[in-house]
Amino acid sequence: MNASAYELLASIARYWFLGLAALIAVRLILAVVREMRIEWRVQREISEAGTSINATLVLLSDEDRRMRRGKLYAVEGETTVGRSHNCDVRIGSPSLKGTHCILNMEADGMNVVPVGGAFVVVDGEVVGRRALAQDGSTIQMGGLVFRLRLEEGNAL
Repeated sequence: MNASAYELLASIARYWFLGLAALIAVRLILAVVREMRIEWRVQREISEAGTSINATLVLLSDEDRRMRRGKLYAVEGETTVGRSHNCDVRIGSPSLKGTHCILNMEADGMNVVPVGGAFVVVDGEVVGRRALAQDGSTIQMGGLVFRLRLEEGNAL
């Protein structure tokens, strides 16, 4: 091959790479917009539902950096949290077990019960069998850290 053929192949490869990078960027932006629309719809449904939501988990940090900080998860009554599709709150983090813990509303806060020896920390204390979390408590499940927000007037 001569020099002009190599130049042609080099320019094709360069523009192919730029096109691929642009396609990835567009897909990423569309995924973020889709996630924001879902969250807005969930927030609207929560506000329209009134008192059915007892608490909200706010994602503070994710050690894998796969999820957006500030993401909200609604908790009502007895709620299972984990990676499994059978959980009430499904979070696709590799640091969570299939069913990681059970959150249960009580009159004086929320009981946090790890399932099958899952790693759970409430306000800096590792949870053995169960712990009581209050409004503003930090709850660590695997590599995820949440802030608990209890809704006023919704406790049992």
